[in-house]
Amino acid sequence: MTRAATDLPLNLNLGPATTQVVEAVLAAWPIHRKFLRSSLSDRSDRLLDTTEVISDLLLRIANTGAPTLEGMVADYRYLCEEIVFPEELFFQREGRYRLSTFDEAYREVYGNNVLMTRYMNGLLVSDVLWVNHASAMDDYAKVYLPTTPGGGRHLEIGPGHGMLLDLSLKYGNFSSLNAWDVSATSIQHTQRVLNLTGNANRVKLSLTNMYSTETTLANEECFDTIVLSEVLEHLEQPAEAIHIIKRLLAPGGEVWINVPANGPAPDHLFLIRSLSEAVDLVKTAGLQVTRATAFPVAGASLERAVTEQLPLSCVVVGAKVP
Repeated sequence: MTRAATDLPLNLNLGPATTQVVEAVLAAWPIHRKFLRSSLSDRSDRLLDTTEVISDLLLRIANTGAPTLEGMVADYRYLCEEIVFPEELFFQREGRYRLSTFDEAYREVYGNNVLMTRYMNGLLVSDVLWVNHASAMDDYAKVYLPTTPGGGRHLEIGPGHGMLLDLSLKYGNFSSLNAWDVSATSIQHTQRVLNLTGNANRVKLSLTNMYSTETTLANEECFDTIVLSEVLEHLEQPAEAIHIIKRLLAPGGEVWINVPANGPAPDHLFLIRSLSEAVDLVKTAGLQVTRATAFPVAGASLERAVTEQLPLSCVVVGAKVP
């Protein structure tokens, strides 16, 4: 490979971990260089710092050898070309997501352990490389967590690859941290990440269905903060989920929600088209929206992303008024 294919990080003031991730991507996928320059070039110092934190976690996972960094990069390319791109074509043609039920998503995605593993690995890399993903993580770590009360009781629903839990431990100050997921595979993956970072004893992981009435009754008003990141789009009944979250929150508690708009994927069921739709969903559940923002994909303004139905990462903070 020529020097030109690998010099991108040298010109962008990236941290050493981010540089290593970017160079690995360029070594395997040189044609991705133009996109990476667009996505990385205008990041603020704060966002670059958060990107470095995410990259460091990715490398710690990769250094265990299961998977290697090269394997995670291959899974990222698989995510872009084989998982997301066909769904984007369908969305552009039909104006809707391809699937609409959990059973369909389970048959095609969740029940396929090989695909799910590659999907999760690819998404973690995307949190470094896609500016809308990295910006949402930065909002959580550097904007939201510093405002949470010290000693609060924290819950994450759908921890996925465990990165937000890692950020919660770094930037939050909670008396207890809980994480629920309906997927045993996801729980195992999150547990592995917590073991790797030495935080296994700081988070209580549970194989828990938030829609269970028994779960809701047992945990009513138990949490001061709840995080729901990239979960609503996977649900058939997202409005009901936010109503349940309201019941789980203590008076004065807050939920931080990250949901993609116009973000097709093979397991995305619920389509939100704009930040205002995400805000309305939270308000309808009876929560007071205290803050809302959206981050467009690389190279697009917020206005253009809304007009052309390009992907947005929408962040909405809702409070349970006492």
